[in-house]
Amino acid sequence: MDAGQTEARKTRARAWFERLRDDICAAFETIEDDLPYGAPLVDRAAGRFERTPWQRTDHTGAPGGGGVMAIMKGRAFEKSACMLSTVFGEFAPNSARKSQARRRPALLGLRISLIAHLQNPHVPAVHMNTRHVVTTKAWFGGGADLTPVLDRRRTQDDSDTVFFHAP
Repeated sequence: MDAGQTEARKTRARAWFERLRDDICAAFETIEDDLPYGAPLVDRAAGRFERTPWQRTDHTGAPGGGGVMAIMKGRAFEKSACMLSTVFGEFAPNSARKSQARRRPALLGLRISLIAHLQNPHVPAVHMNTRHVVTTKAWFGGGADLTPVLDRRRTQDDSDTVFFHAP
């Protein structure tokens, strides 16, 4: 793939990640707004995401990208985070990815990460990561899962988990 195609794909992926982040945040805020009368904590103000930008440097001290951390504490959601990051640079020579560093010296990664914990301790938390990574090759992947709830009797056969993973 030539450099022009790679740049076009990175631009499309970034726009998609930003739309996904904005859609997720809007949907969660709508849930906060629509909490029914009589529900626990309905007397509190509906939660809103607070966005905080951040920057990083790579192992050489050169610019290495950054992102935006969006965190909400609300009525339905105890705490939710939807984070978008774009990082770039070289793998550190002594990193755990040393063998990968020899094969793929430069890295660009777009990532969206979602964590949602509801106020109800009997409702599983959701965790999702989606990534677009460009090295000498590009790939797109990720996954989602439920975090076990406080009730230790729940297992992978629990109805919530089965429903979540159903096709």
